[in-house]
Amino acid sequence: HGPTKSSIVFLLRGSMEPAFYRGDLLFLTNPPNQRYQTGDITVYKVPKVAILIVRRVLETHDLVISNSTKSMKDPFALCIHPTLIPQIKGSRSIPQDPINFFLLLTKGDNNYGDDIDLYHGLDFLERCHIVGKVQGFIPYIGYITIANMLKYAMLGGPGLLALLQRE
Repeated sequence: HGPTKSSIVFLLRGSMEPAFYRGDLLFLTNPPNQRYQTGDITVYKVPKVAILIVRRVLETHDLVISNSTKSMKDPFALCIHPTLIPQIKGSRSIPQDPINFFLLLTKGDNNYGDDIDLYHGLDFLERCHIVGKVQGFIPYIGYITIANMLKYAMLGGPGLLALLQRE
């Protein structure tokens, strides 16, 4: 995960209905300089969660980080919570020029509240959590993939039972 130029994902759940439905195939872009605005639909992944999550941006917060003693390779490649900035050490230095850094809060269209409980201790999403912004979609085509997964589960289940019941 992290910044990529483009990706494709499909929805497994209904948390973004009515904008998108289960089985919709989503096309994402995520150039490193892309800005995210309130209302954008984004896909993200956070630590300790094995799946990608599709949500609408509810809030954005811009931060400016400036100090030549801080270090990091790329402001868009690392997750850096503002309270951790003084603890970062390394051989690469950030230039004196300020770095624009943004935080996002998201919510599923079909959900009651925001996603903060899904962030596993984070207050906001950071750039490194973002997989991409939805730029287009094809309705229901992802059901082909879902059907294939079900087919293998249905074929594998009886085979596994047969192996387990052998004497």
